[in-house]
Amino acid sequence: KSWPHRQLPRSRRRPMASASAASARRGGGALAAGAWSSGLVAWIATGEVAADARAKQLERLRQFSEFGVRRVPAREFSLATFDRPVVITGLIDDWPARRTWSFGALRSRIGQALVDCGSLCNDGLPFYAVAYNAGRQPGRCDTDLYVFDADFSEKSGKASLLDDWRPLDILSSSDVFSIGAAATHPDRPHWRWMLAGPPGSGSPMHKDPWVYSSWNASLVGSKRWILFPPDIPRVVLHPPQQGIVGSFFTALGLPGYRSAADFMDEVLPTLREGGLGHVEVLQCPGEVVAFPAGWWHAVVNLDATIAVTESFGEPCNLEAIVRTLSEGNLKAFAEVLLAENRQSLESRIGSSGPVA
Repeated sequence: KSWPHRQLPRSRRRPMASASAASARRGGGALAAGAWSSGLVAWIATGEVAADARAKQLERLRQFSEFGVRRVPAREFSLATFDRPVVITGLIDDWPARRTWSFGALRSRIGQALVDCGSLCNDGLPFYAVAYNAGRQPGRCDTDLYVFDADFSEKSGKASLLDDWRPLDILSSSDVFSIGAAATHPDRPHWRWMLAGPPGSGSPMHKDPWVYSSWNASLVGSKRWILFPPDIPRVVLHPPQQGIVGSFFTALGLPGYRSAADFMDEVLPTLREGGLGHVEVLQCPGEVVAFPAGWWHAVVNLDATIAVTESFGEPCNLEAIVRTLSEGNLKAFAEVLLAENRQSLESRIGSSGPVA
């Protein structure tokens, strides 16, 4: 038995599209595809233009002359004259890291270990990703993938790296943070880091925290430094930016943020004319840049670079260090640090005998 064809009620029937409507839909799809394709081409072209601009900026930043810097062989350095930034040569020639560290070697050694790249990834990124990015062409690498890592615990997989460099006693032998119980106190702020990044990466203009004096040893690649004395006002080094972004930050009462590369490109030429006592440095592999507490500084990595840096507290700054730690919610540690340094000072005075 054949059943008659069941038809939907007229109200539920879907009218057949006309040929013209179907053609319009096909045309609209083609237009949409064309627009998407054009948008993709424009996006790629914009990215290429930006990459070329970054590469050209980096090339400009390579063209400069050192200014106001003192270069001293390690055998001639003295803390007594450590009142300005200095480049110390021949100080790390015997470090194993000078002979064995490279992006390829560290990728084989700690490639799976997570490293701190700031706010890009709270859990860290594997070092092999950083090494891959550092090998890309200047301008086309991600300059935000800049390692500033302080975790050398056994759990981190990077503890063995500490065997490859040593503290620089000619700078930090009197470090107030490393005396007695303060040295191992759980609230002691981070004080040593491994740095690694691609060409064009770096650190914007800033002062180191906790009244730290610091040194930086370059192991792979060259860096460009610009440093200003502690008494230069922040607003001088962070002038408002132009345009909509600058107006936005100005309305919020915030200084204009610039990368180190943009600072050197846009702000530094004007500041050079002001006689502000600035220092410009080209740091090559094997050289150590050291500077006293409070100095403003910005750094651009001119090559793919690997470095280590340590910070320390000079005894002459003990009062300011304790005050800053207390204001920074580290009062318990500040009290320990002060007590340990007082005890150390009393021991030294006692051992020297009575004063005539």
